[in-house]
Amino acid sequence: MDKLVTYASTFDPTFPSRIRGAGTEEIERLQDLAGHVLPQDYKEYLSLMGHGDGGALSSTEICTDIAEVIAFYEENVATGEDEVPSDCVVIGVGGVAVQQLYLEHEAQGHVFDGADGEKLRLWSESFEKLLHQQIYMQYRPNQLAHSAFYATSDRAPVFNSARAAAIRLGFAPEWFSDKITFCGERSGTVLVLNQLEGQGLWVRIAAERVEALPTIAQSIAEASGVVLQRSA
Repeated sequence: MDKLVTYASTFDPTFPSRIRGAGTEEIERLQDLAGHVLPQDYKEYLSLMGHGDGGALSSTEICTDIAEVIAFYEENVATGEDEVPSDCVVIGVGGVAVQQLYLEHEAQGHVFDGADGEKLRLWSESFEKLLHQQIYMQYRPNQLAHSAFYATSDRAPVFNSARAAAIRLGFAPEWFSDKITFCGERSGTVLVLNQLEGQGLWVRIAAERVEALPTIAQSIAEASGVVLQRSA
């Protein structure tokens, strides 16, 4: 997890000053409530960012503060109001759009959003990849002069086609890309693709030349067989 902090610091040197770790007793308390050993990468995350992750994963939609996660176990799970999948630990609690985030407790476990003890949509193939994806999407496109978001309301599963098109266009995938999110670059242009199950394809493009944005979007749309609309 130190590598994540170093990576985030290449974009934002103030990042280390904006994170706050959890104490050993808190981590052990959460482990006791979860009923099984916490994944090692999650424990490292908690020790460095358990009370503040600098926006690496926490947002207005999901809270990853260990105090809130412990409260969820004590007030919701222990009382039977909520359940947690037997192979997962809760790593975030939210609101309407995202109720909980689950991390499978096996090594390199997948991350899902969910509710009432049911995994709903795969968010990432691993916790480590998800954190790096979030940092990349938060900072890297903003380093370029022009940026745009595109999306489709068509919920057909087209991520694989979009990803194949991106690679044909010369975008080299970052190591943390997976079957939900593609992050790639080619000579001064950034491309991010994302499609959760049951949702439409989401695209972000950033480039030094503004005319590159619609051209790339159109290529991705044609290869995927969907209509991409630019968001305001």
